[in-house]
Amino acid sequence: MDTSQLLPYGGALLGLFVVLWLLDKFTGGIVEELGKRTVDRLLRGPRRPALGRRALGRYAKLVRHTFGTHTMGFRPGDAPVTVEEVYVPLHYESGGLRLDIERLVRSRDRVVILGEPGAGKSMLLKHLMLDWANDPRQDRPVPILIDLHRFGRATLRELLAETLGHGRGPVRDDRLHHALTGGRLRLFFDGLDEVARDHLPAVLGELRELAGRYERCPMVVTCRESVYKGALAAEFGAPVMVADLDDASLRVLVRHLVADDVRAHHLIAALSDTRPVLELARSPMLLTMTSYLFLEGVFGEQAEGLPRSRTGFYELAIRYLLGRDTARGLETMTRFDPDVKLVVLRRLALLLMNQDDGRTVAHRDLVALIRTEAADLLQEAQADRLIDEIVDRGRLLVRLWQGGGRSYVFRHLTLQEYLAAVELAGRGEELLDHYRRSPALWQEVVRLWCSIVPHDCTWLLRELYADPSSRVLVLRCLAEAGKVEPAFADDVIVDFVAPVSCGIELPGPALRALGALAAVDNARGNQTLAQLVGSAQADHPAIYHVLAASGRREALDRLLEAAGTSTHARGALRAMGDLAVPELERVKRAWAVDELGRIGTPAAAEALAGLTDDPRAVWWLAALLNSEDVRAALAFGAGRGGTTWVSRPYRDDWPPRLCEIMESVVSRLRAHDTPVPADLDLPPVFPPVALAVLAHDDLIGSGTQALPVSQEEEQALYWFERAGVLPPSLRKRSMSEQVYRGLAAITADHAGNARLRRAALHLAGFVMQHRPVRPATSQCLPALDWTIFAAVAGRLDRPWGGRQRWSLLGEERPEPRTPRRLLVTGVTLGTLFTAGTGIFGAMRTLMGHGTWGPVWPAIVTVIAVAVTVAGVVVINSGLGWIFFPGALVSSACLIAYSGAMLDDWLAPYGPHAGWAAYAVTAAALALLSAYYFRLKRRWANPFRQVLAQCAPHCLPASPR
Repeated sequence: MDTSQLLPYGGALLGLFVVLWLLDKFTGGIVEELGKRTVDRLLRGPRRPALGRRALGRYAKLVRHTFGTHTMGFRPGDAPVTVEEVYVPLHYESGGLRLDIERLVRSRDRVVILGEPGAGKSMLLKHLMLDWANDPRQDRPVPILIDLHRFGRATLRELLAETLGHGRGPVRDDRLHHALTGGRLRLFFDGLDEVARDHLPAVLGELRELAGRYERCPMVVTCRESVYKGALAAEFGAPVMVADLDDASLRVLVRHLVADDVRAHHLIAALSDTRPVLELARSPMLLTMTSYLFLEGVFGEQAEGLPRSRTGFYELAIRYLLGRDTARGLETMTRFDPDVKLVVLRRLALLLMNQDDGRTVAHRDLVALIRTEAADLLQEAQADRLIDEIVDRGRLLVRLWQGGGRSYVFRHLTLQEYLAAVELAGRGEELLDHYRRSPALWQEVVRLWCSIVPHDCTWLLRELYADPSSRVLVLRCLAEAGKVEPAFADDVIVDFVAPVSCGIELPGPALRALGALAAVDNARGNQTLAQLVGSAQADHPAIYHVLAASGRREALDRLLEAAGTSTHARGALRAMGDLAVPELERVKRAWAVDELGRIGTPAAAEALAGLTDDPRAVWWLAALLNSEDVRAALAFGAGRGGTTWVSRPYRDDWPPRLCEIMESVVSRLRAHDTPVPADLDLPPVFPPVALAVLAHDDLIGSGTQALPVSQEEEQALYWFERAGVLPPSLRKRSMSEQVYRGLAAITADHAGNARLRRAALHLAGFVMQHRPVRPATSQCLPALDWTIFAAVAGRLDRPWGGRQRWSLLGEERPEPRTPRRLLVTGVTLGTLFTAGTGIFGAMRTLMGHGTWGPVWPAIVTVIAVAVTVAGVVVINSGLGWIFFPGALVSSACLIAYSGAMLDDWLAPYGPHAGWAAYAVTAAALALLSAYYFRLKRRWANPFRQVLAQCAPHCLPASPR
């Protein structure tokens, strides 16, 4: 090989190094800095910033994988549920209202959430984690969920660093400190009650230290109500108590779990007739267990065999799970008698209640317990088989793998507590000793024990009542205890009823316990109810709260008497749920209509459907149609079906009665033209209802005047740019077009951005003020969810097509694929051809082989390309700005060299033939682009666009 041919290339490389050296001197050492970074990465390996873009992407993927499902137990095959499918919003009570805990968590920096096991606390935190993972932007705090039962093997800071390392090793302490100091993290600590007793002081100390040191970092701690004693009050403020599932939420969850509307209806009806079990089922975990047993046929085909008490429910559930295979005719799958397994589980439950962590037992310890306690029931070497059978067939225990070894935990703590109470049924003194050593841990066992033992338990309750801190527990025991001396029970009842009658606000647990006692239909419960009803002449919220908790007919009548003048009584009626619906429907007053809407169950919606002469009822019905549960319930019954174009898109999807109700609601909203009452706290209305009202409006799109955009609107547009909704390329357009384009780009993915929400609502209201619309439209659109309202407002500058386009809502017009493919292919090939030939031409000129002008443009081209590549590498750093000028200069230079080369190649066909070919190709692509976008606009259906962006679940099925 003639090495002299390599000399031009060597000279070119030398010249390039000289140019880069000169560039470094004139740009303050950028090249040197890039070189240092490159060497540093080679020596140290790739840096993984704790909160960099790539790290956030990996972490978001891990969050979706880890928290996307939740094992609730008691499902076919023990299959986990998808969190977002079964999640129902949790609430807390304040001032007689049920408020959303999720909204509270987002608005407060420090929150302690209390609730009983299975109340949904862990599901709430997983939902918040997934909400972030669906939109992991760098301007949102990054959530980290820590299970506090892991404390001991590592400190809280070590757990945070390990979790944030997303499986690639813990992040460095300095990076964690920087993220915490800057408020970049949102910390979720789940299960303070599951921390081992010896570790609890250390955990509380670390939580206080984190809360005090990193004030900008939001923190949430969850704990069982009976365990939390206000240890974090100074740093976190007053705790928030998770309210039981209301009737609407309970129905939604049952429908998800049962997946059969008819059978779900039977289960809900049976629960409504069995108050003690209904209150038990207001816990998501226990409702899951109830649904599973119902599907297994334990309660009968229509749940007619549902137990009448809490202990009866537990006994039936455990007996069934232990003997399920025998009941199914699968005796060969089991070796051991259910009674043997029950003995082991009872003794294991008592053992765990006395352990430090109170939850887990190692495999060797469980084997030792079986050989010690059940040696007379088992043969040698059968312990392992028995354990496997309890775990795999009975599913009462869960097998864990910790530190390379096996351990076991009861699937739910309530089952452990019940079995411990059964084991101690004849040993009351021992139970009392356990309670005195650890009241928070044993109080649920005491309650269950009092309902299990057949003999008089007054002596135990007297001992407990002597301690002021245990008096609420005694009241709770009276609601379930079988035998108690009447005189003692009367004294306890008077001690609680008297202060409530005088308007003294007792703690929440005491009020709930008093309501539970009044709910029991026996002499003790009836006496309590009579005293409360007699004391309800005064307008005391506490009395109303207790009466509502009782769920008794006498309480309902008294609340109805007071509701005409008392907002507290109305709130109590609302808390009674479906029990109050028939009476509220008969009242036919404005406040009664509002309470029906706030109850929000299918029964309440059915009642509102019969009150559509009242505009308030119409507005509430328009909002309640958002609930899939309500729509499913309203579909039952006879109906003539939709008779106008309003329901035409949904006639193949909805039953006739639901179409008829929708048409009735739309017709009345158009006819009334009355605004939403100012005192009505209305949820968002059903999108198809509001859009059908808009389809009647013949003023949409008329008028072409520009919007009078002021500084306030420009500030709102700034937040659109920050959120990435408004691309920088629109800055040169008119302010009116920016407003419309920004609003039209809002999707359901932006729902969690609070700043964008405020800006969008302002701009959408601004558009509504300056666009001609009918009064009914101006009332319905702002009542939509804010994302839908914004997306609609962004399209009010052009006609919507009215009824014709609405009737085509179900027809998904296909995108013009052939023009699109031709356009994408042409642009891609043109870009690759321009880049390739341009770089080739510049390098030939730099090496002296080209004929396209002097060398310095080639040098500029090479430098611009290098700067562009470097800008891509450091785009997230302070040097990222070099990408934009580099891309601009390199594009112009590459086009020039590419055109010159093409002109040279086509020289035999005439002068400037290459540039002519370039111009023809660019013109063809421009014409193809214009044709494609014209077709796309022609077939665009704004009704379908809005629903596809913001409410895809409301789209009708496309015709086949």
